Amino acid sequence: MDMHRLMGRVLLTLPMVAMAMPMPAEASLDLFARITKQKDIRVIERVQIDKNIQIQVALRQVYEGAAEADAVSNQLNERNDVRGNIQGSTPTRPAYGINRHALIDESINTNRGIVGVNQDVGNMVNQGNVVAVALTASPSSVTNSQAEADQVNRFNNVLQLERLTLREGQIVSPPDRSATIDDSINGNSGVIGVNQNSGNVNNQLNKLALAVGPGAKVALSEAALGQVNTGNRVREIETFRVDLIRDSANRNSGIVGANQSSGNMNNQASVVSMAVLTSRVAITTP
Repeated sequence: MDMHRLMGRVLLTLPMVAMAMPMPAEASLDLFARITKQKDIRVIERVQIDKNIQIQVALRQVYEGAAEADAVSNQLNERNDVRGNIQGSTPTRPAYGINRHALIDESINTNRGIVGVNQDVGNMVNQGNVVAVALTASPSSVTNSQAEADQVNRFNNVLQLERLTLREGQIVSPPDRSATIDDSINGNSGVIGVNQNSGNVNNQLNKLALAVGPGAKVALSEAALGQVNTGNRVREIETFRVDLIRDSANRNSGIVGANQSSGNMNNQASVVSMAVLTSRVAITTP
């Protein structure tokens, strides 16, 4: 809404008649004006696009073979108690000092096939590499792979007391726990699984279910993963932990799964389910 106010003065000259001498007459008039302008603009635009695609395939055929691979794992850590307050001291280990180190150095390189590695220096740790492979050479078959993993951490208690060495506000003491993969897991081909842990109450898993049928007409694959952390308690004072993967997991071909942890009550998993078939389409002309 715009409002304008105009002010002006109008000078009027009117003739007057007198007995003695005609004199011009003047009068002034003040003029006020108010102008009101109102404008409403309203734009409504609505765009709706719906796409529904439904495909139903019914297949009836008698197959000569089948390949099915199932990989099922359950890992449970329940009601565990870890206490890391070591009393006393020695010249090489101060009071409350806990030193755990996991190191994979220049290892697991240039392998072919299926390789599984587990390394642990912690407490109450579940680690696993599970591989299930099914293969059929039947000219007419069905392939099905299924990989399922269930990992549970509950009602666990971890207490760890450390004593760090500081210099000018910086930590100069070595780490209490470390997990290091250095210049490793390089140049592999196939299925590689690596687990490394320096913590407490952890679950680590690498899993593969593979079903292959060169002449398969149907390929089905399913992977399921359940991980639970509940009711746990961690109390740590001045802990120093390091996780390091350096110059590793390079130039690999295939399926590679690596889990590394230096913490507490972690669930880690690499789950792969794969069903493979080969098909060929030919177009002929008369």
